[in-house]
Amino acid sequence: MNTAANLGENRGNGGSIMKVLHISGPSSGGIARHMEQLHQGLAPWGVSSLLFTPVSTNPGSVLRVYREIRRGQWDLVHCHGFQGGAVGRAAAALAGVPAIVTIHNTLQVAGPARLGAKLAENWMGRRTACWVTVSSFLRNYAWRELAIPEERTEVIANGVELPPAIPPWQQRPVIGTVARLIPAKGIDVFIRAVQLLRPEIPELKAVIIGDGPAAGALKALSQDLGLNGTVEFLGHREDVREQLKKMAVFVLPTRSEGLGISVLEAMSMGVPVVATAVGGVPELVRHNHTGLLVRQDEFGAIARSIGQLLGNRERAEALRTAAYEHAARNFSAETMLQRTYAIYRRVVNV
Repeated sequence: MNTAANLGENRGNGGSIMKVLHISGPSSGGIARHMEQLHQGLAPWGVSSLLFTPVSTNPGSVLRVYREIRRGQWDLVHCHGFQGGAVGRAAAALAGVPAIVTIHNTLQVAGPARLGAKLAENWMGRRTACWVTVSSFLRNYAWRELAIPEERTEVIANGVELPPAIPPWQQRPVIGTVARLIPAKGIDVFIRAVQLLRPEIPELKAVIIGDGPAAGALKALSQDLGLNGTVEFLGHREDVREQLKKMAVFVLPTRSEGLGISVLEAMSMGVPVVATAVGGVPELVRHNHTGLLVRQDEFGAIARSIGQLLGNRERAEALRTAAYEHAARNFSAETMLQRTYAIYRRVVNV
């Protein structure tokens, strides 16, 4: 099948080729943005979809999703994350509808809960038409830790819309990050790096975009370190790309990451990146080529890397240009949509 040709034929025809129900647990970060991309991006190609979120892992949620599948006569259930995957596949099996799962990150639970999640994944395997992972790192993790069959696994990286040309670099000392405010994202490390930098760069401003259960503790840490007036918490924002334009350096200090869609967005906007070398991040950030990588939890190294970029325009320009080109070649939204659409058609058999 010529996917590109079929996509072109179906655009703008006003008809619906298939109906896809997206299921996930609570999410305000990369998973939510990814689902919205699929929802909006595939509509012109004849894919009618609904974002059915959030769901929780209890029998009531399975019943709610099952009823929606029957009511909406959905052709395919696309589950996102482990929580959405458990509920969505159980409901799809009851309704006799195929299901696929996108794995966005590693399991974030430990002990009996982790074992239970692995056993559930094994049981659901027979009810899964295809697994999609957003990075090669996650594909290998899924094979190794979850015993997912290799022949039913595909890597489809997150994609972004890129401006036609790299935006100009914002040289004012404004640094920032975009993340859900949970311990795994390492925002406390970012705040400590800011504390180290401020004596060297008194005019430094640091912006934190995102919300989550750790917001209160992070604000308290910032205050305790005397960073009022330096660190600004913007909460959840719909205009993330506009905010990125105001940054001279983007920082992702994460402790766990499937790929790093916020890094990808920064690269697409021409913002130099400093990130931790965890999970799938090195697939985006190639050290000293498309950004700077540091070890997890090393706020001193993050501070030094930020300082190097703010103090060396030539180096910052070289890194951000290479990053923009890397994103354009390998992580476009168009490629992600085409490959996802091909899986939909194969599974639904249309």
